[in-house]
Amino acid sequence: MSDEEQARREEPDAPQRPAAGSGTPDVPDAVLQDDAESGAALRLIGAVVTLPWLLLYGVTGVWAVVLAARAASQGLRQLDAGYTRYVTPSQLAFVGALLLAAFAVMLACGLLLLFGRRSPMVWLSLTLVAAGLTAGSVWAGVEGELHPFLWVFFFFGLVYATGVALVSVIHVTRAERRGTIAPP
Repeated sequence: MSDEEQARREEPDAPQRPAAGSGTPDVPDAVLQDDAESGAALRLIGAVVTLPWLLLYGVTGVWAVVLAARAASQGLRQLDAGYTRYVTPSQLAFVGALLLAAFAVMLACGLLLLFGRRSPMVWLSLTLVAAGLTAGSVWAGVEGELHPFLWVFFFFGLVYATGVALVSVIHVTRAERRGTIAPP
């Protein structure tokens, strides 16, 4: 039994190092730490970018749901919701629920970036939900004749979350495939 194998058995919680001569180059710990820190900084910046839309979707979604509930409790058939034409309380509640779903997508994207989650299924499900909400926002913008600048202002957060999730799915699935074939 070699000294390295015996040391591993004595310290089970110690990080596993490749054996000498295994074909893996030795990388100094300082280089690995620098790579981890730069990746963490990029993930932090990516998570911070979601904050404006996170607040916008959360506040507007809650406002719409509360306004719809108040109108429904007062027995109103239609109400003026501001930018749009008159809507029913159920239509406004539906829009509020969609905005709260967008809030959840932005929150999930920010937290996954912040904590460096590398699960392909989590990122794939976030990609699908974000892409669906983005497609719905495009449809709503066209149907409601929303000015393109206002659409970008309101809904670019969903486009950003979709792009980040898609890139993360590609990155995570490629990382999982590396090293699966044994060297000759």
